[in-house]
Amino acid sequence: MNYFKLFITTLFLIVPLYAEPFLAKESKQAFKEKKLLLVTVSSERCPYCIKMRKEIFNNPKHKATITQKYVYLEVEYDDILLPASLHVKYLPTNYILSPKNLEILDEFAGYIEPKHFIELLEEVYKQESH
Repeated sequence: MNYFKLFITTLFLIVPLYAEPFLAKESKQAFKEKKLLLVTVSSERCPYCIKMRKEIFNNPKHKATITQKYVYLEVEYDDILLPASLHVKYLPTNYILSPKNLEILDEFAGYIEPKHFIELLEEVYKQESH
């Protein structure tokens, strides 16, 4: 049993060493395409996360609107690669990040109706693209 605990502990220590830095690929893409990063921190068991995923992120119309100006990524709240700066109290939480330095430009916690969510994204993009 002690060998199993040692193995699991070692695995959790080694995996982050081989993993690509958090959002490295997405930030390069966003920078190249002149987009911002939109990161949703959620949970598979969160009813409001499921509702936003269904109504916004899996909706072809809203997805197309988002991908014009954002590189989108959904991350589980308990992902070991999630930086401490993105740990949340409420789910879902949506972060808008700068692709240059991953600075948090804005954040929205909780469920937001699709129309209002898209309006918020448009407003933040407009402010940050000047």
